[in-house]
Amino acid sequence: MLRWLKQLFSKRPIYASHRGSERAVVSRHNKVCADPPPMHWSPCHPSTMRRFKASMTCPYGHGLTLREHSIGADGEVSPSVVCPTRGCSFHEYVRLDKWSFGEVA
Repeated sequence: MLRWLKQLFSKRPIYASHRGSERAVVSRHNKVCADPPPMHWSPCHPSTMRRFKASMTCPYGHGLTLREHSIGADGEVSPSVVCPTRGCSFHEYVRLDKWSFGEVA
């Protein structure tokens, strides 16, 4: 009931959280951009890849970069990703689908 009330009075969708060893999968966007669609990622320009790694958008439409994170060869991001937008509840361990840039610390 509480979830229903939150959704009723909120302008943003309730995100189904993934806990435990499961990671939220973030799909690859088909072009390099700073603002991919919600739950998509886009690689940063090759000249800034080592510093910023990738841009992604949380399920609520807030953009962020993964500059403070490490990305494994399989796309697993660590530490967990927290949306920096005030009031946003997105906080997940994520895996970037179709990551092809190897390990980036």
